[in-house]
Amino acid sequence: GHDSHGVIRIPAYLQQIESGRLAADGRPVVVHETAATAIVDANRGFGQVGAAHALQVAIGKASSAGAGVVSIRRCGHIGRLGHYAETAAAQGFISMIVYGNMGPGTGLTAPFGGARRHLGTNPWSFGVPSGETQPVVVDFATTVVAEGKVQVARAKHAELPPGQIVDKDGHPSTNPEDLYAGGMLLPAAGHKGYGLSLVASLLGAGLTAEEVPDNGVGAGVVVMAIDPRAFGALETFTATIDNLSAGVEAVAPALSVTVQFTVVVPMANVLPEAGVHTAVRAPSSTSLPDAVKVTTAPVRAVAVAVMLAGTVIVGALFFTSTVNEPVVVLLCASVTVQFTVVVPMANVL
Repeated sequence: GHDSHGVIRIPAYLQQIESGRLAADGRPVVVHETAATAIVDANRGFGQVGAAHALQVAIGKASSAGAGVVSIRRCGHIGRLGHYAETAAAQGFISMIVYGNMGPGTGLTAPFGGARRHLGTNPWSFGVPSGETQPVVVDFATTVVAEGKVQVARAKHAELPPGQIVDKDGHPSTNPEDLYAGGMLLPAAGHKGYGLSLVASLLGAGLTAEEVPDNGVGAGVVVMAIDPRAFGALETFTATIDNLSAGVEAVAPALSVTVQFTVVVPMANVLPEAGVHTAVRAPSSTSLPDAVKVTTAPVRAVAVAVMLAGTVIVGALFFTSTVNEPVVVLLCASVTVQFTVVVPMANVL
């Protein structure tokens, strides 16, 4: 299973039932449909029940019309989106599942360049059936990390890798508690992740709306199924997917990987009263994602000139140790410093 989408969610579900937000006995029903589309009202029930029902409605319509698109309104948390893509692929259908929500104070994510919460993690999932190879299933949040992964780190009392969240004041943080104290998740790939998140919200809210909102708040799920047989012989399609997948898997591995570090320097450490230079340790290799563990790759002198309005203070930051334990020697003011290291694959675990 997936820790971030399993039993760790039960306390939240129970709280939602107690507050009346989630109806444990809610059952999904189709409230509107055409030959290729439908709207499912989940009646505030468990999202997993509503989404599973909507997927089968979409598959049924795709079987007869070639494609089926179903939106779900008043739906609880639907769990891991990849599950529905896997289910559709096992039945021979291409699928797309997206959830989006947005509005002032909604979710845990700020728009790209924004300073307050306005978006959810707004995930997308796609599934493509195959023949002899494994189906291709893509499932990702539009934030750098899914909120459930932060929950897992919080439960384990572990730090997050740099670059995933900021605290309530917008400062980079690796402490999971900061997210739940008013912090925000960062969009994946900057404006690109934000664009995907925005479209997820617009589709989810737009295709489930019963009336025009007056507060900019909206949410919903959209499930799409496509029958590849509507475009030609199924055998040709699956053999093509197998061939293309094998081609990707045959690509030689890269000789290096790029790792980015973020160093946040508090002003108190920058200008100590005694004027003594302060050493601050940058994130060690243990702060990196599990997929990128760095052994010893030296990082040599990096200099930065800092210009402050009204007063010119020129300084330098020297990174003289290894990637495992870089030391920053501060000679002047700074706030956040980022640098990128290209590490040979031989040094990556």
